[in-house]
Amino acid sequence: MKRYLVTCLVLFYACSSIAQTNTFPTTGKVGVGTTSPASLLHLNGTSTTNASGDVILILQAAHSSSTIGSGGIVKFTNNVASANVASIRTYTEGASNVSLRFQTGYGTGALTDRMTISNSGNVGIGTTTPAEKLSVKGKIRAQEVKVEMANWADFVFAKDFKLPTLKETEKHIQEKGHLPGIPSAAEVEKNGIELGDMNKKLLQKIEELTLYLIEQEKKIQTLNNQVENLQENQKR
Repeated sequence: MKRYLVTCLVLFYACSSIAQTNTFPTTGKVGVGTTSPASLLHLNGTSTTNASGDVILILQAAHSSSTIGSGGIVKFTNNVASANVASIRTYTEGASNVSLRFQTGYGTGALTDRMTISNSGNVGIGTTTPAEKLSVKGKIRAQEVKVEMANWADFVFAKDFKLPTLKETEKHIQEKGHLPGIPSAAEVEKNGIELGDMNKKLLQKIEELTLYLIEQEKKIQTLNNQVENLQENQKR
């Protein structure tokens, strides 16, 4: 019985030493699936569903200043040979502000910023300095965009609304080169446009134009009535 137990223990330790892939070295780095951890916590596992090769997860508490910024890093590496890399890093912005950046890289292993969450909560896609809650440098494609608005342009139909005369509108166009209440081409090129606000301005112009047409229709109808009356009088 003792010989059997000794044999089992020998085989157990032999198998453990051969298949050992986890390590807790004196450097403080912990390796799971690797005996040479590259960071404070290095998890290395081979995916059976991904033909590209190794899939590595590295959690690193700090990295060198050469990587720009300081702070934690979560790095996912798919197929080390081709250097397909994705990471989540914290970057110090100024004295105390910290941003969270999502990055990917290919070929050379160089990482490119794809999305940033700033210290103030702004999200940037294609930019690391988002100035709004969502800043996108590039094209956006969506099935639907909903913009919430207040003070819609129906005030044009209120009785106390002062409709500019066509003469006043003509004078403004001649002097400014654009419709009243509508930003100029230079302003749009410099500042862009707010979709909700611009839609309201355009609707206002459509409603004003509708009022002009109604007024013109009334004048035309009045003239037609006068012509018909003259014709009737001539027949008599």
